[in-house]
Amino acid sequence: MGNEAHSTDSIAVAERVRELMSRHGIGKRQQTTELCRILDLSFSQGHRKLRGNSPWTLSQIKKVAEVYGEPAAQLFGAQTLDPGTVGAIAQEALFCIGALEMACTAWVGVPLEPGSRPEFVAYMKAGQWRVARHDGALYQSACEVHKIEIYPRRAETDKPLIAVVDDDQASADNLREYLERSGFAAVAIYGLSAFIEQLQTQVFDGIVIDWLFGNQTSAAAIRAVRASENPDAAIFVLTGELLTGKASESEISEVIRTFDVSCYEKPARMAILVADLSKRLNWP
Repeated sequence: MGNEAHSTDSIAVAERVRELMSRHGIGKRQQTTELCRILDLSFSQGHRKLRGNSPWTLSQIKKVAEVYGEPAAQLFGAQTLDPGTVGAIAQEALFCIGALEMACTAWVGVPLEPGSRPEFVAYMKAGQWRVARHDGALYQSACEVHKIEIYPRRAETDKPLIAVVDDDQASADNLREYLERSGFAAVAIYGLSAFIEQLQTQVFDGIVIDWLFGNQTSAAAIRAVRASENPDAAIFVLTGELLTGKASESEISEVIRTFDVSCYEKPARMAILVADLSKRLNWP
């Protein structure tokens, strides 16, 4: 299916999940946290799912429905939207094309009748539904397939999102690249004003931020994170100016105590920083 249809499905499911949570007394500001608890997601992952920016798997939809004791069908909504799937049941499956296997959702119908020639069939193998073209092979207990949805892998949506904030573009880019090689999704942001602007529309699981930006410190930006939609984001402050006296030890100490941040001196030992970040975020 096309990306537009995929996006529409994700948005529709997200809207139904938000409505379900509201009916069960979960306020808007608590819904992302609740979804992260149910599905074991990072905050940015849950944030993207509730806005329809990340695809939903069938098992995730079922798990949310089970927690609230409601039928998964009302969240999925596909059978009421698509007459072609009436009488079929949505199943997580592997779509098999030669040696290639792709995760998919398949609407599996009744067992094949003798002589029937549907384009695709579904059959069970080692406890897993598999979907393949009907090539005449005899699969045990094969069923007809009404509909198949294939979601291209978008691995970045499964990774915690880290903001690297520094007015030195080379430093920000180097750390961003290291974080990406270490399994995180990361974005480099050059300057405090650009970071504050992004914070209005984007949530981050972690922030690595320089302490000094010209004559300003990052204290106000850290305060803004703690007042944002994800106030529990892991925050790491970097500074190379403690020995020169440009950075105030007492001011940094106050920020550490007040806002629960960690502090590393520049140049940061990236492996240690990433290990600390991974531990804070329980990733992977």
